[in-house]
Amino acid sequence: MSPETTELTPMISDALEPRARRTSVPIWLIILLLVLFYWGMVYFDLHGAWFDPRVYGPYRSYQEVELMWPKDDLAAWFAKGQKVFHDNCAVCHMDTGVGNPANGCPPLAGSEWVAAPGTGRIIRIVSKGLTGPIDVKGQAYGTGTMLPVGDQLAGDEKEKSENIAALISFVRKTFGNVPTPIKTEQVQAVRAKIKDHTGNFTAPELKTVPETE
Repeated sequence: MSPETTELTPMISDALEPRARRTSVPIWLIILLLVLFYWGMVYFDLHGAWFDPRVYGPYRSYQEVELMWPKDDLAAWFAKGQKVFHDNCAVCHMDTGVGNPANGCPPLAGSEWVAAPGTGRIIRIVSKGLTGPIDVKGQAYGTGTMLPVGDQLAGDEKEKSENIAALISFVRKTFGNVPTPIKTEQVQAVRAKIKDHTGNFTAPELKTVPETE
């Protein structure tokens, strides 16, 4: 082998060896990724509520959110009343309306006070509360005192009356088999008559008032 051939062999070998090279990322690719990221944020904000507290904050369960979904006007009205009942009344009357005799709370289910043809008395009870004794379904309840739920509801007088109307509509339909809802105006009319009433109502006092008033 000649000396010239021996000297060329290492040079040819180095040239054929693969080598890794570094190169900068194209600026257009960086811009494209930023645009896609921004678009994704905007899309999520518009369609995912972006964890808006108005969507998530007031509710404690998926069932509560579902109750507030509008199905139709009447169903939404009863659903509104159900939420008011659950938040303010179920602790004593129970979600099933059976009451709690141990603390003097009478049942709503099958109650003649709930299923009465007129709503004047039940509007008074919800608005100003009730102090026993009271007979319900032939049984005396004398130790309990119902708070003035209606007066304690949040909002102005119109909002209170609307919530009371929805609440009573739900109670009468669910526990009294009276499907006809009552209107906010009916509640407002009764509450205007009793606005100066102090303290809770009593059963004898309520019986002096015609049901339609």
